[in-house]
Amino acid sequence: MDSVTIMLPVPPATALAIVGTAVALAVAFLFRYLRSYTSKHGGESNRLPRVPEVPGVPLFGNLLQLKEKKPYMTFTRWAETYGPIYSIKTGATSMVVVGSNEIAKEVR
Repeated sequence: MDSVTIMLPVPPATALAIVGTAVALAVAFLFRYLRSYTSKHGGESNRLPRVPEVPGVPLFGNLLQLKEKKPYMTFTRWAETYGPIYSIKTGATSMVVVGSNEIAKEVR
């Protein structure tokens, strides 16, 4: 018995989509590898130490915790827990909070 193989041509748009996806995946894996390589070999030694972050809710961050009429009381409570410098998330944005006048003068 002879088998017959029929090869259908691949449309150029499909071939381009396949090649584009392969290139995007290769770049993503290369970026991920280089990032992990630099963090293991001292690439992050130039960075400042991380600031304590107040845990929040995904997507909203700490916005739901600031629902009080006097949010400064929440900030004061967080400063007692996390120290005079800490970070919060307001939605997708991170903010660094300085809870001491003396440190705020130094930061300025």
